[in-house]
Amino acid sequence: MLFRSELDPRDPNAAAGLIGLRGTIDPVQAESRLKNLLANQPGAAILHFALGNILAAQSRWADAQQSYFRAVAAEPENPDYEFNLAVSLDHLHKDRLALEHYQRALALAGSRSAGFNKPQAEARIRDLQR
Repeated sequence: MLFRSELDPRDPNAAAGLIGLRGTIDPVQAESRLKNLLANQPGAAILHFALGNILAAQSRWADAQQSYFRAVAAEPENPDYEFNLAVSLDHLHKDRLALEHYQRALALAGSRSAGFNKPQAEARIRDLQR
């Protein structure tokens, strides 16, 4: 069986998905692969998001924040991109910006499917508003 990325190795969704599925892949190797793909497809939101996830897993929050910001810029209506941007800003103690992005993520999740935990996001919003 051929995977979509084997049929078209430049497909950003397939590449990001395969890198994300390979939990045992070396994070340095995954980061390098994503950066190579981004060099050829700098506007691919899914690749920026996947890179942000790799960086966040290493607690490289400033780098993850930049990747998530690029994902949001490329696809501003994606609630998961907004949520992960909020989380990265939260880890960087940028409370006001994190609050704005959590709120936007929830608003977007009202009209589009989202993978994040909405009650958890609502609780974090309440915490940040105090």
